[in-house]
Amino acid sequence: MLYDYIAAVLFILFGLFVPIMFLLTSKLLRSKTPGNPIKNSPYESGEKSIGSSRDLDNEYLPYFALFLPFEIIAVYMIFWAPTARIGSQSSALGSMGILVLSAILALIGYKMISGKNV
Repeated sequence: MLYDYIAAVLFILFGLFVPIMFLLTSKLLRSKTPGNPIKNSPYESGEKSIGSSRDLDNEYLPYFALFLPFEIIAVYMIFWAPTARIGSQSSALGSMGILVLSAILALIGYKMISGKNV
């Protein structure tokens, strides 16, 4: 039992160690000179930016609403369905809830893409 906790802690430490080492290595190897200010401007176009970088459009929201039901929930159902006990009421309610949620998200996504109000 103690072995399981030690293995989990070592896995967490390794998971933290790898990204930290990549960040430190890139900091040590990168150029220290500021470079060309025009080339380092946003989009490397040499033009001053207009507006704020916080002005984000929600143009990708409909595609995200379609990605959830067709990719993530579908894969979840494929891997979850064989492990669910047949005849269990809670598993049947859970799968129906997931399917209803995916249908609602798909409907919202399609209406947003077609330009109609939701």
